[in-house]
Amino acid sequence: MRIHVRLRLWVGLAATYLVFMGLVHLLHVPLRSNTIHSHYDLSAEGVVSKHREHMRKEAEKYARAAMKEPSAGLEMAEQIRILTETYKKADVNSDGLLELSELTTYISTKIKEHLTLALKENFFMFTAIDLKPRNGMVSWEEYHRYFLKQHGYDDNYIDNHKKDHKGLPRELKEAIMRDKASWSQAARDNPEQLTIDEFLAFRHPESSHATILSIVEETIGRLDVDEDGKLTEEEFSDPTMNEVPDYMTEEQFRLDRINEFKIADLDKNGKVERKELLHYIDPRNVHHAEKEAVNLLAAADSNQDGVLTLVEVLAEREIFMKSKMVDAAKSFHDEF
Repeated sequence: MRIHVRLRLWVGLAATYLVFMGLVHLLHVPLRSNTIHSHYDLSAEGVVSKHREHMRKEAEKYARAAMKEPSAGLEMAEQIRILTETYKKADVNSDGLLELSELTTYISTKIKEHLTLALKENFFMFTAIDLKPRNGMVSWEEYHRYFLKQHGYDDNYIDNHKKDHKGLPRELKEAIMRDKASWSQAARDNPEQLTIDEFLAFRHPESSHATILSIVEETIGRLDVDEDGKLTEEEFSDPTMNEVPDYMTEEQFRLDRINEFKIADLDKNGKVERKELLHYIDPRNVHHAEKEAVNLLAAADSNQDGVLTLVEVLAEREIFMKSKMVDAAKSFHDEF
């Protein structure tokens, strides 16, 4: 029996490896017409050779992982399966080339799906936890009890466990600490209990109108130098008043923020008011999906032809697996 299981496992791994190598082989063939896209010659030996070498190393890495540790190979195979299916769904015209507009539309759809699901999940979870007493509020004790049950602990342990959680795995202790911190941020009136809206801010801050309003107020309070309740382009883009990412110079950051300001300034009067800032920050704003799509394209478009092939996506699978294109929930929760 074990022999058959192992045989099926290795056959599956071998098949996935062959499919992956088949994709690499596609790089031998020009994917686009040189007549239509004369600005880039896909037959250029330097670019094609470099790309093929990168993909060959990726395939070999997968094969080595599969031979050394089958579970690692299976994980990689699962990533390839997920990304292949996702790519096909996003490639609306099925031409084997993922354009920026297709990528943006797909990411925007996944974001909206996640936010809608978060609202539904919040209601059902809140109702399931609000038991003793059922008073329209969820206490920390009620939530903590629910959390432990979800991780396999019985009533006897929950009723008698030590408050310092001695004996719990480290990752669970860290999760409880993170939850406690998020709980404190979400609780506006009573630190020990949350309303259904506060519970949404606790579980899914990206879906909470109150959280977005809080970000708007914090942003204006931090950047509004002349205290007129509005932000000018200069205030919005001032690198000394913002946290500049490590990968940007202050000038790059300023120019990027100026572009963002133009998007946020809906009425084009040179000032961003609260309502405009609220619309700009709202995760449903397609601007966020487009920005993520641009970043993914920049990270994976190895031949710089402005579109993504499946091979290019698979070559940067770790980036895509963490993106809103694949896992909007985790991506949002990492941000918030």
